[in-house]
Amino acid sequence: MTASLVWADDLTGAAEAANTWQVSASHEHVRILLGTPERIDPGAAQVWDLDLRHTSEADAQKAVMAALRRLEPDTRLYFKLDSQLRGPVRAYIGTLLQSGRPVVLSAANPALGRITTDGVHQAPRPGGPPVLLPLRSTFAGLPHHHLAATEHDRLPALLAAGTPALVTADVTSAADLDQLAQQVPLAPRTYLAGSAPFLGALATTAGSDDRSSCRWPPATPLPRLLAVLGTTEPAAHGQVRALRDRDPSTTLVTAPATAAPDLVSAAAGQVRAGFARSAHVVLSAAPPTSSAGHHSPEAMAALAATCATALTGVGPEVALYLSGGHTARTVLDRLNLTDLRVLPGPGEAVARLITGDGRTILTKPGSYGGPRTLLDLAAPAPAPDPPSPEKDPCSDLP
Repeated sequence: MTASLVWADDLTGAAEAANTWQVSASHEHVRILLGTPERIDPGAAQVWDLDLRHTSEADAQKAVMAALRRLEPDTRLYFKLDSQLRGPVRAYIGTLLQSGRPVVLSAANPALGRITTDGVHQAPRPGGPPVLLPLRSTFAGLPHHHLAATEHDRLPALLAAGTPALVTADVTSAADLDQLAQQVPLAPRTYLAGSAPFLGALATTAGSDDRSSCRWPPATPLPRLLAVLGTTEPAAHGQVRALRDRDPSTTLVTAPATAAPDLVSAAAGQVRAGFARSAHVVLSAAPPTSSAGHHSPEAMAALAATCATALTGVGPEVALYLSGGHTARTVLDRLNLTDLRVLPGPGEAVARLITGDGRTILTKPGSYGGPRTLLDLAAPAPAPDPPSPEKDPCSDLP
């Protein structure tokens, strides 16, 4: 089964899903819509960013129920979730079950070490023990079946029973994920949810009927990049250090803690000055002040306002790199962008989007990518012109 519509609960998840769906099913055009559209084009491959990752369970239930009302009865739906199951995931699944359909969920992303074993989903943490999420307690109160890795073939029978229940499964490898996807029926009576690799396995399993012959050339590094970081993930900041080490002319700017116009204008001026003298600029949110280490809503608003002000009058020759789903959605909302098209991405971790006026936007989850992520996206800064030799004051004498 391949989805005819994909939902996501944040923007980088939407972009990751769109990139995966495009590559796995060879869709030539996938659109990302920010929010629930007024009109649904049944022939288009669409991903909706419902922007629910940081909402309450009650608000998530209302939003998912409202989105479900927009669907045709035969819609095949995939709900892209965080592979660490962050956000009000139980509320999403409970609301989907209220529609009377079962839900098959796998958040596994084996390439990142995020696997499910003995009913416990686990995700590694740098420098610490893995996050362990027992699925029974995560989805407590919902009708729930869990399958061991040797029981994936029981899935069709469970779904044929017609009971609206959640089905999860142990997945410790890409082969397990493929095996689970092969057990999902092609009929649209089941909603699917989970990681981008699960979506990719489903699309690949669907076979050639869902594929076209389109192939794309590899993406080339971009000559001018404005990287916007609202994430505290160490991986993202390590990528910036690697870029600065390679291109010392990279300009680093910190956005103000509040969106006071004079502070935003001053920070935006630093960004624009960086455009004038260097190949790349990195704009970071003001340091967190809470004990939890999260950026405040005021700091995120100031980050988005600084980015928008800095880009005023600047053409699409400057690409945007947005690290972290909340960062990406906040910035794009501030730029009044609601409809994006997905282009072939430079890698699994990074999605490449394009706006109506031709600006390239690159986005990825803050925890994804290795030290070379930014290096591979950004073309090396041009070498500075050599200094002109001093003229001999006597050279013009007769």
